[in-house]
Amino acid sequence: MLGGRNSIFLKNTAIMEKIKSNSDLKDIIVVLTMKFDIEQIYLNLNDPKLGSHKIVILVSNKYLKTLGELVPRITNAIRDYPDYRVSCYIAFQAKDKILNGNLFLFTSCVPERLIFKKEDSEFVLIPETFSLDKFSKKVYALRNKELQKVGEFKEGYFFYKEKEQYSMAAFMIHQAIELTYRYLGIVLSAKERIKHSIRGHHHFLQEITTMYDSIFDDENKTDQYLLNVLEDIYRATRYEDNFNVKLETLNLLEIKMNQLHSNASNIYDTVISSFEKSVTTNCKVADENIDINCEPVDVPKSNLDGKIVSLVEKLKSLLPEDISVYLFGYRAQRFEMESVCENSNNGKYYFDFLIVSREDIREQVSNAQAILNEDANLSVLLLSHKVDQIQKKLDENNIFFHKVLHYKLPVSDCLNVSWSFHENNGTRVSTEVETARSKWYGRKNNALGFFNGGKAIDSSEEVVVKVSLFNQAVEQTCLGLLEFFYGYRPYQHNLNHLYSLCCSFWYFPNDIFSRSTMEEKGLFKEFVDIVKDVRYAGLSYIDWDDAYRYEARCERFLDECSKLVCGE
Repeated sequence: MLGGRNSIFLKNTAIMEKIKSNSDLKDIIVVLTMKFDIEQIYLNLNDPKLGSHKIVILVSNKYLKTLGELVPRITNAIRDYPDYRVSCYIAFQAKDKILNGNLFLFTSCVPERLIFKKEDSEFVLIPETFSLDKFSKKVYALRNKELQKVGEFKEGYFFYKEKEQYSMAAFMIHQAIELTYRYLGIVLSAKERIKHSIRGHHHFLQEITTMYDSIFDDENKTDQYLLNVLEDIYRATRYEDNFNVKLETLNLLEIKMNQLHSNASNIYDTVISSFEKSVTTNCKVADENIDINCEPVDVPKSNLDGKIVSLVEKLKSLLPEDISVYLFGYRAQRFEMESVCENSNNGKYYFDFLIVSREDIREQVSNAQAILNEDANLSVLLLSHKVDQIQKKLDENNIFFHKVLHYKLPVSDCLNVSWSFHENNGTRVSTEVETARSKWYGRKNNALGFFNGGKAIDSSEEVVVKVSLFNQAVEQTCLGLLEFFYGYRPYQHNLNHLYSLCCSFWYFPNDIFSRSTMEEKGLFKEFVDIVKDVRYAGLSYIDWDDAYRYEARCERFLDECSKLVCGE
């Protein structure tokens, strides 16, 4: 162990040899880990032409609200080591960025670059469910999405220029330039700078990479004039009624825009080429001596039966009256590890039960669910309905209850109910399908209204309102999805329950909010609880980075649900 009480150095990588011969780097790690709560540190040697090496630091989640204050303190702590620059990220946010296709963090935080890991920490940057194929698709999808936005503003520029509406053309070219800089910031640093100053974006790229061609010359008067014009354009087109830009100035800005777009394309191609090369030359998310298998697996029936019996017996002991129990959903994940030091085989099991009773025991069932979920290796979802409620739904040809009761045997049947099923056995006729589709579109329109309302908010004082609207958008979509496919209307309308129910029926909700680690669970809990926090506590602490992450997840969820309904 080197220095501080939490230091763990990896000894079997090439980068370890660099550490052994570099006392400065050792001292830096000791200084940082003694003063700050750090999860992991990586040494990034991708761009040595800058004259300094980048240290990527993943800090504890406790700094979530104070990262802006923390970074200057970390920089000051290693001011005596000018050969090293730092880039700091909240640990779970870095993980989330990787899962959503961020190339910089993925390539910077590979195991062979790890130089410090907090001892006894449960934080895992790359989860066992990580799919390189899915990651690659998200990388290209992110690029296509950003290029589409830039392309739309570029087309708008030429449209308004042709119409001789030069003030609008100026705004469009400003946006085409700004969005390109912002995307380059994501590609090269995993940080989107939500700023409208082109000069600020220009200087930022100059500081972090030599691949940037410095589109604007800091010593050139014309270039400085153009930067001043760009500063004026955004402010004037939003807040002034009479703002004009000369055609000659637009033509000069157009040249700069084309140069920037060409440079951006080259940078992206270089980064992608490096990524693809690293993948094909053994860039793995786990050490070579570890075998990871995270695909859903078939648990031996005897083992599964034993778990179900144990769960049901505990459940019955927690409830005040006789019940019948139906298993309508089951999933499992397994993590296997074999190495010279340790062998392990761990799994997490997900069970979804329908609880049938004579009397209303929903409150007791809710309490029982909380108790069962105290087991870290289990996730249990319980639905509670009375016999007469269910029979009424069966008489109405309800899809969900027919699928559960007609085609599934109870795992425990203390009530011995003789159900009467509809002649259509839960299959809808064409008119019922159209009615269900009409209701779905109503929910979808509600969801889009909430989403677009949240997306339009761009005020620092209204970030909580923004995320609250995203919460309502996802809630409406969940309700619409459950009603359309199963005719099921949940008796709980809190988003935690609705989303968990969707995870029982479809895979993609699990992918959007995986909740496989404590960090991801915390992220999800903050999102689903925001309406309650605002309603009863009067406040909620969410920053803009989180808001934009929730926006992206909300948009993806709405899109996936629409595709599902349309059969795509």
